[in-house]
Amino acid sequence: MEGKKLELLDDEELFERFKSKKDIDSFTVLYEKYSKKVFAYCLRTFNDRERAKDVFQKVFTSVVDKKDTFKGGSFIAWLMIITRNYCLLEKRNKFHYEEIKDNSLISYGTEKNDFMLADFVRKQIEELPEDYKELIKMRYYDDFSYKEIAEIKDWSMAQVKIKIFRAKKILMKALMPLKESIA
Repeated sequence: MEGKKLELLDDEELFERFKSKKDIDSFTVLYEKYSKKVFAYCLRTFNDRERAKDVFQKVFTSVVDKKDTFKGGSFIAWLMIITRNYCLLEKRNKFHYEEIKDNSLISYGTEKNDFMLADFVRKQIEELPEDYKELIKMRYYDDFSYKEIAEIKDWSMAQVKIKIFRAKKILMKALMPLKESIA
């Protein structure tokens, strides 16, 4: 099948072609579609390119090795669950928590105040409860849709929207002193 025709297939059909027919081209389409998102998630988790690359490689090696464990459903949800699990495992294997400091993950200007603002917002996000912190990062740093988050977390769309709303409410309360000082 030609590359353009492969791109017309949905993710699950592509992965099924890879599983059953060992169609490398189908896997390549999926890899090209999601590799940046997986790497961004790994990089955001570790703030260390080398560790992110190592985990990234483990994720895609695992996808190939464990392709038969995919029993249908959403491919992206399955892929991101694998990614999340490898990131958590790697964090547990390292006995310390690394603070996320990558300025490239938030788009602000180059003025000193912009970096200070970005750092302040990032610190407030880090103070959120773990579930809320992860949701904010998935939604606003990694650009996951509500639907993708629901699939990854195995929650309903309503649960995702409510939890993100609550996380934003807590974050806005924490940012209130900043808002008042600007006004």
